[in-house]
Amino acid sequence: DGFPIYYQNAYSDANNTSSVLIDLQSSYRIKIGNRPGDCSSAPCGEYTGIYTADYEYVDGLGELDECNGRDGVTPEFPDGTYYYVITNEYPGVPRCFVGTPSADFTIGPG
Repeated sequence: DGFPIYYQNAYSDANNTSSVLIDLQSSYRIKIGNRPGDCSSAPCGEYTGIYTADYEYVDGLGELDECNGRDGVTPEFPDGTYYYVITNEYPGVPRCFVGTPSADFTIGPG
């Protein structure tokens, strides 16, 4: 979709290049409780983080949105842009798009 991807360091104040650099945190966490599966056709047992579905997005838990990104200024975009962030915690890499991916990325006949 054309938005840049950065590794976890960014300005603490998303719109202020004079603010300190911090490690941005995802807004995902491991669910509490047990998986609803029957242990035969679907996973069961306590949520541990082994499955993607073990995680839930909680708005405002970290600095990043559901696509692991945010709006702000960067050295390359002093006027600001939306950007994705790679984190050391789940989801690690963005798992959705904010923009529309180019048709150039289509594999096979269009």
